[in-house]
Amino acid sequence: CISDAVAETFDSRVFQGGLTYSGHPLACAAALANLDVWVQSDARTRVAALCEMQAARLARFENDPRFRGVRRLGTIAALDLNIESRDYLATIGLDLIRFFNARGLVLRPLGATIYVLPPYCVSAGDLDLVYAAIDEAAAAFAPPR
Repeated sequence: CISDAVAETFDSRVFQGGLTYSGHPLACAAALANLDVWVQSDARTRVAALCEMQAARLARFENDPRFRGVRRLGTIAALDLNIESRDYLATIGLDLIRFFNARGLVLRPLGATIYVLPPYCVSAGDLDLVYAAIDEAAAAFAPPR
């Protein structure tokens, strides 16, 4: 939904082609191509390998006192730093984003929770860099108590 003022700045035909969830031909073509990738390639094998790589790298943090929660669901991993302010709006999230960006990584912490959502084509070496940076971040922001 957009305001009339915004809509008036565009040619009236701009919004007739359909938007999200309206069966737009380009979106449908992209969806069909994505389904082909899953059916005709080794995507399931890559996903299974990524799940194993994530589990192996998370294992080193499971009993680490700098974290209060270490978990994985499929290819997605999350680690909660063991710090005072634990909610999703904790300001440490911005500090962590800067910390990871300075190391050339794009991670999206929410508050003190660091999420690792790698693409299915990620290499083991790239994941090693991510988890080394997480270890470094824990040393900087959540030293053992």
